[in-house]
Amino acid sequence: MIIAMSAVAPIAWAAPGPRSRPAVTIKTASDASPGVLEAHVRERHAEILRQALLDALHRTGADVRHAGMPPRQIDVSITAWHIAAAANRVDVSTELRVVICDEHGKMLSIVTGRAKVSARVRTARLGELREQALAEAVGGMTRSLASQFDRAAS
Repeated sequence: MIIAMSAVAPIAWAAPGPRSRPAVTIKTASDASPGVLEAHVRERHAEILRQALLDALHRTGADVRHAGMPPRQIDVSITAWHIAAAANRVDVSTELRVVICDEHGKMLSIVTGRAKVSARVRTARLGELREQALAEAVGGMTRSLASQFDRAAS
């Protein structure tokens, strides 16, 4: 008499998470810089910062969830503004801080960035210079952010 037995075990597939589930979520974006700024200006800065960061994450592919990559949350804030006027130009610089956390809110790393933009006094518009400085600072941080996400996934 021959008896045949087979065992069936569940198989787990290590597939990328659905595209609808982002790898990185921007939890907060804020202008926490010292000094007097109106609330709507701070809100505008936070929105520009959030959008610039979303664009940078999308360009680098850091927003796509890969197999084995745990989700990340980031909090980004403007920590300082510096405005200096010289004889015929205006310099605007900003400092940013990005805190990278796991899905439970545990801090994993901090990345900082800075940028400085200048314009002639006659053509300078402070709001536009601030927006440009924010975009430049985020752009300068992109490589550091991508390496932090890569390191966290391995």
